[in-house]
Amino acid sequence: MSEQICLRCDWTGEAGGDTCPECGTVLYRIASPEPEVRPAVPKPPPAPPPTEDVFVPVVDRSAPAPRGSRRRGWIVGIAVAAVAATAIATIHPGGSGRSVAPLAPLQGLRGSLVYAARDPAGWVLWSWDLATGTASEGPHVQHPIELVSAAEANPGWIGITSVDGRRRTASVVHSLTPNGNVNTIARANLITWSAGGADLTSLRYGPPTSGCRRHVEIRSWVVSFGTSETRFEGGMCGLPLTIARDGSFAYVVSVHGASTSIRIVSSGYTQRFMDDHQLFGLSTRGDFLVTPVPRPGEVADTPPPGLQLFHRPPLNDPVSFGSKGQPLLPLKFLTWSWDASEAYLVATYDDVRGIYRVTIAPGVGLRKPDLIEQTDATSAEATATVDGEVFLLLDGQLWLEQGDRVAPVDLPEGAPPPVGPMLWVAPGGATSGLG
Repeated sequence: MSEQICLRCDWTGEAGGDTCPECGTVLYRIASPEPEVRPAVPKPPPAPPPTEDVFVPVVDRSAPAPRGSRRRGWIVGIAVAAVAATAIATIHPGGSGRSVAPLAPLQGLRGSLVYAARDPAGWVLWSWDLATGTASEGPHVQHPIELVSAAEANPGWIGITSVDGRRRTASVVHSLTPNGNVNTIARANLITWSAGGADLTSLRYGPPTSGCRRHVEIRSWVVSFGTSETRFEGGMCGLPLTIARDGSFAYVVSVHGASTSIRIVSSGYTQRFMDDHQLFGLSTRGDFLVTPVPRPGEVADTPPPGLQLFHRPPLNDPVSFGSKGQPLLPLKFLTWSWDASEAYLVATYDDVRGIYRVTIAPGVGLRKPDLIEQTDATSAEATATVDGEVFLLLDGQLWLEQGDRVAPVDLPEGAPPPVGPMLWVAPGGATSGLG
């Protein structure tokens, strides 16, 4: 048997009774494992089936694999902490949830990193204060695939897009505490948020009715009130795959057979905006990252054209990324920089797969992408700070790009690893950037 422990004043030893000799609180005894038996490492909760991403359905989000002895050590620490937390909850019912031991603050960073994790109860948000190093548990939510700042709706609010099969739900979290309210705004097939989260756009579609046409309803929602108005309702040719928005308009990508088109949504109607292109990313400045799609019967280029940039309307001739004969082949869009002057994505260039950064500034000619980190990771997430740093999550390992350096980042001891989307939040919950 182990020594007795007081959960109030941290006294340990053998008191010869059931109360602490220092403060009089009831003592607890935690059984020690047998010396020759290695503690079993609990398996992480099973990840749900992969779902399509907003732009390119390539990367699935799986729970990270164990990382060896260091991971085993803090998992055992979490198990012990869980026993202590249960005892404390027994003494002090209605506690405010877990807050783990702080880590030394990351130099030069501010704000908070909000991320999705898993526990036995399901999906849960965690918040890591980068200035103090303290991480704390937030509310449980439905399976999140996107986190956005909703500070323009109300300071401190976080917008969530959750997924259940092919249905998506837009919700707002009012506070990052275990009992924080999570209010549903809209349910639809596709969801897109404005920068700052003051409003969002939803799209619902029905089965095909005749030929390529199906009934589509597109609505705009005011997040702070939960009210909406119809932007378009009627027939549309093709299956809607993606909805996105810049600072003024919403755009729908639809596919019919081998044909793909981007349509702009106006009040009461939609019209073709760009044919034979798949939307990969759209900033609120109106800059389009696209990949050309061969027309039916057209012989595909070898090599394919790769990622292209069209600046805000009126559309210019596209800017390509890569070098002659070696285009940048995108796999997944990750995030915009705070001011939308750069984009980060998983891509392959010159036979090197990794995280790349591309610049969006006006100009012509080929642009060579910057390789941030070479990786074969099968799951990837990213979020950018106002000061230019970028957090990367690659197969469950958190990395930080700061200046010219990319390095792994350790979470505070006891904080669960991220397994889903992340969001950097400015101090005081200020609105996010233009991307």
